[in-house]
Amino acid sequence: MIHNFYIKYGKILEICKQYSKNLVNELGNTTKRGVVPKFSDLEVIALSLTAEAMSIDSENCLFMALII
Repeated sequence: MIHNFYIKYGKILEICKQYSKNLVNELGNTTKRGVVPKFSDLEVIALSLTAEAMSIDSENCLFMALII
């Protein structure tokens, strides 16, 4: 299951990058002040969309699937 998740995540992340060219900087974040996060805004969006596409309805279930 997790191998399939990573493949789908990669594909969705690429789609997000294609559609957000003018909205984010080169790191995938919207422009804002402060510390640059380790996990970009686009990666968070792609992770959420991937979990939704795989019918993982809660963060707890998602993290359990990623750990196992």
